Amino acid sequence: MTTFTIIRSQDRDRWRDAAVDSWQSFPATGNFDLEANAFGLLMMHNDDIVSPGEGFDMHFHKDVEIVSWIVDGAVRHRDSGSDEVTEVHAGMAQHISAGSGVRHAEINAGGYTSGRTVRVVQSWVQADELGTTPFHASHDFSGETGLFQVAGEGSPLPLGTAGAAMYVARLDADPVTVPGSAFVHLYVISGAVEAAGHELSEGDALRATDVADIEVRGEGQILVWVMERGVEKR
Repeated sequence: MTTFTIIRSQDRDRWRDAAVDSWQSFPATGNFDLEANAFGLLMMHNDDIVSPGEGFDMHFHKDVEIVSWIVDGAVRHRDSGSDEVTEVHAGMAQHISAGSGVRHAEINAGGYTSGRTVRVVQSWVQADELGTTPFHASHDFSGETGLFQVAGEGSPLPLGTAGAAMYVARLDADPVTVPGSAFVHLYVISGAVEAAGHELSEGDALRATDVADIEVRGEGQILVWVMERGVEKR
């Protein structure tokens, strides 16, 4: 049976300090069981604003697929597997397959005196296999319009998670159609939209189960996870 649940912007968890303001669609800061709180294969979904020159110094991830969508600004990325430093800008996405373990740093590429914040929506989905070889990749989607696939099978950023796909849509006058599936998580990055008869604004999320295709109309930008199954307890 199809169900719809709305998580309003103000009902999300929030964690912040002097450097990061993190709005969390799932509780992620502290000692949480991410699998128990998952929706479909999606275990974490944070909308973070990071102060100039600040960010996350070297930290560790293992056996998770991470996709970061850069909304505003640029992120400077460095991982323990190489000396390479990369920058991911607004309109780009980065995928990290943590596998057997990776240490990396994510810093606002705008220096302390730039006055430029960076905004990133970061999602974690459960990896199918444990202990795989870590890697990361990025892709520029700044020229795309309408609804386009960012991550998952058949996209520029394939995941180590079958049955999970991430889409972004830039909406104007024309509606878009989000594919139906067992689990659909639709998040409004900016603007205001109508989806399946529900009015949503910035920071709101629509979670649907066993749903047919969803027509979305309005103006702004949305990020959608479409998933065929749920997490496996490990």
